[in-house]
Amino acid sequence: MPGKAPQKVPAFSKVLAECETTNPRYAVFLKSWQQHPDKDKLWQAVQVAAQADHRNPPTAPDFIGAVLSSTLPAKILNDHNDRAIDQFEKLKRKIAAVVTDADYPSDLLRDLQGFEQPLRELSRSAFDIRTRAGGRKDQDGSSRDRKAFVHRMFHYLHDACGQYLPKQVATMVDILFPGPEDTKRDLDRQVRDWLPPKPPKRVV
Repeated sequence: MPGKAPQKVPAFSKVLAECETTNPRYAVFLKSWQQHPDKDKLWQAVQVAAQADHRNPPTAPDFIGAVLSSTLPAKILNDHNDRAIDQFEKLKRKIAAVVTDADYPSDLLRDLQGFEQPLRELSRSAFDIRTRAGGRKDQDGSSRDRKAFVHRMFHYLHDACGQYLPKQVATMVDILFPGPEDTKRDLDRQVRDWLPPKPPKRVV
């Protein structure tokens, strides 16, 4: 009995064209992305990078979802950070009180276990609670949102395919946060300036 033919994967541009959303912000981003001439080249670069690093490439819907979710305004991210810091400080005060009031090691062990779940939830936050998303300056009204987007995309791409892909991230910025003052070269340089610092070399 002949085996089944492998299921054909739809072209990325087709998947992108069929995306629908009720979020008005996402709808604007999707329209710009759908009309961009380099949308398939961008997707191919992500696939090639993942395969080169021997990883399973992300699916098109997952990639689209990750990009859109990375467009959250810096203000929303920073409001989240402020709430997370407040929750963390309250937890630390509660933990300190439990430690001070404990009469026996067994009491302390029992009571501290109650803090494990809320601490795990805070530690799994996708945001760095000690860093202001997008920096502290917003030069043109959207630069903080751009920088926050770039940092989140770097984080996602490094996890998904082992590379930061600054050239492709610059393309995404051009698609989603176009600015009339930007040239392509300036945008590429700006995005590379935001790359995470390389870890120091280990001395053997």
